[in-house]
Amino acid sequence: MYHYTESGLSNVYLKNGFTVEEIDGEEYTSIDDMNGLHRTIAQAVVDSRKPLTHEEFKFLRIELNVSQKMLGTRFGVDEQTIARYEKGQTKIPRTTDAALRTLYMESQEKNNPVSYFLDLLADTEAEEAAKVIRLEEIEDQWEIAA
Repeated sequence: MYHYTESGLSNVYLKNGFTVEEIDGEEYTSIDDMNGLHRTIAQAVVDSRKPLTHEEFKFLRIELNVSQKMLGTRFGVDEQTIARYEKGQTKIPRTTDAALRTLYMESQEKNNPVSYFLDLLADTEAEEAAKVIRLEEIEDQWEIAA
């Protein structure tokens, strides 16, 4: 058994699919199919019924190849909130847990309805925050200015 720590997860052990070599007194490990291994780890994390740990949250974000900022935008929080989830400083809300799992599953199936919906929500919130309301008084009544 090989304790695979490069994933950032403390509970991953490999039975086979790797080679350990010693070169000049240093031990080197090579993985036969790194991409396949990471997909399988991610699928096991997504399929688990337990709430995501901070390590698993970070692993899935990295597997999705999105920044903390991008994920925060999608979830309607700032990147520091995502960082706190990943450091274990803030409890991960179940809705955020479920959304991240769904985004990962969607990424593997090349289907975009969830990410489209989250992006749409984020864009709408950004547009609303940036909207300026201009009013004018016409004949003793306030109206939206043209």
